[in-house]
Amino acid sequence: MKKLFIFFILLISITSYSMDISVRSINDLPLKEVLIKVNNEIKISDNSGNATFDIPTNDNIINIILSKEGYKEEIVTIKNQKISSQMTFILKKIKRSKIIFDFPISDGVIEYREIGAQKYTKVPYFGKSKSIDFYFGNYDFLFSSKNTSDIKRNIFVNQTQKRYYIDSKIKENKFFILGNISKKQEINFYDKSIKKVTSPEDLKLTILKNGKIVKKIVLNDTFTPVILESGTFDFMVNGKFYDNTYFRGLLLNSSTNKNIVISLPSVATNIRGVIKNNNQFIGGVTLAFTDVNNKVYNTNSDFVGSFSIDLPPQKYKITIKKPGFTLNKKQDLIYDFSIAKNRYNLNLLATELPSSIDGIVYDNMKKPLPDALISLKSGDIVIKLKSNKFGEFSVPILPGMIFIKVEKDGYKSVGIVRKLERFSTLSGLNVTLSPYLANISGIISNDFFSLKKTPLKLRDTKGNVVANTLSNSIGYYEFSDIKTNENYFISVGVQSYKHYFSSHFYLDREDILNKNIILKNRKVRVYLEVVDYLGAPFKNKKISINKTIYSTDSNGFLLLELPEHTKTIIVRGVEYTFYKKIDLTSIYEDPYQLILKIK
Repeated sequence: MKKLFIFFILLISITSYSMDISVRSINDLPLKEVLIKVNNEIKISDNSGNATFDIPTNDNIINIILSKEGYKEEIVTIKNQKISSQMTFILKKIKRSKIIFDFPISDGVIEYREIGAQKYTKVPYFGKSKSIDFYFGNYDFLFSSKNTSDIKRNIFVNQTQKRYYIDSKIKENKFFILGNISKKQEINFYDKSIKKVTSPEDLKLTILKNGKIVKKIVLNDTFTPVILESGTFDFMVNGKFYDNTYFRGLLLNSSTNKNIVISLPSVATNIRGVIKNNNQFIGGVTLAFTDVNNKVYNTNSDFVGSFSIDLPPQKYKITIKKPGFTLNKKQDLIYDFSIAKNRYNLNLLATELPSSIDGIVYDNMKKPLPDALISLKSGDIVIKLKSNKFGEFSVPILPGMIFIKVEKDGYKSVGIVRKLERFSTLSGLNVTLSPYLANISGIISNDFFSLKKTPLKLRDTKGNVVANTLSNSIGYYEFSDIKTNENYFISVGVQSYKHYFSSHFYLDREDILNKNIILKNRKVRVYLEVVDYLGAPFKNKKISINKTIYSTDSNGFLLLELPEHTKTIIVRGVEYTFYKKIDLTSIYEDPYQLILKIK
């Protein structure tokens, strides 16, 4: 009778293969910190733009999403037969352009597609102008409307903003008229090329033929279509700031260029004056004139406080900007400069502000620090405030010797002494706080021995990599000079071991934290010793285990590495007749060793 005694070592793993993903820019430079999602697993590319994923062999479809701020997101689905162990992706930077199309006629359709794309995108337009945002690239366009023939154009979009006039073929004697503010009073007929125009306000055009009114239109910043019979016409332009202005004897027919631009000189009013504080004239003051539409016109006073500016005739609110000064409250009014071609003289008074201090709190990487506590002492008066979300602070304070202390948790405090003069501003005070730093160290190993040259990553709570390190020849690792008062976790991804993620831990000020790490193997490992009935090694013999042929060594030993989910093994003799089915789930010893004894 044959007897079989079994004792084994079992370690768990996953049947999978490795997929290396490399992410690069369009200039073939590696892109770090790219968020990569492969099916349900998420990683961030390292400084070389690389990330490694373990893909279960039973996954027939791989869904890959790559995203990074400032770049166009890539979504890729790969079927089983096209899956590769090494894949490279190119991310394009997102650059957008605002394109304005002007048309001679309203109500049409714009169709466009990027070169290489299959489908067109259709966009209707109902006026004589249409603005569309595009990514930088090369596009095919098709412009169509009821009263014009279709126009095809290829446009290479590589500017942040550009304007195109789409000159469709229209019925004869249909003209398009545009108003413009220029240095000269003139009328121009354009075939295709149209210069940049500045639209007037409240400008009206009356078209006359033989002394009779034919049409009346408002001149806008877009072309207005007008159908006219062939003949000689007079144009009369008038508006809020313009008397009747005539352009006489204009011959218009089917051969005349259809785009008509009517230009008139700008009508402005001049404001000049001086600005002073008490009896002292102030130079270097920025004066802002804001109209009813919140459009701002700026000018500056010279070294003797004089200023001058030409403005469209209307009402304005005036403000000034100069450190330590503000406009006198009695002159904080709405000023009426509505008379065209008039000259206005102003004497503006500036009020000096109390002494003040303003500045910014940074860390040692020049990143603004919000909520830093700033304490200021002047004489017996102590003022406390916090920096805003941009690290900025500003406070009025009595002049004299000012003692300033800046503090923030996790950073070393800084003390500053400054002398503040009367009626002055101490601006641009930049304070740099250095963070308290700590070290994190430990030993990385598996169940039996330490692991050398193993890469480890320290991450923050959002998964961003804070630091990288490599274990030495005895498995010792260390993260040095890490910012304190923060939560972190450690991740280890080594191909032959299960990925390791530590629990989150809080790093205290000037702490030295010890974190030992044990990695788990990916395979079920069984150490099998085969002996005869006397206990002698069953050496150099062939054995079938789960239909795979193995050979024992000269000591009768055999090391099996089986898939993680293996629950049973079937042992058969090749040179001898024996059979044994072993249930691995019923064995609980650790480590496991299996002894097979054959009579």
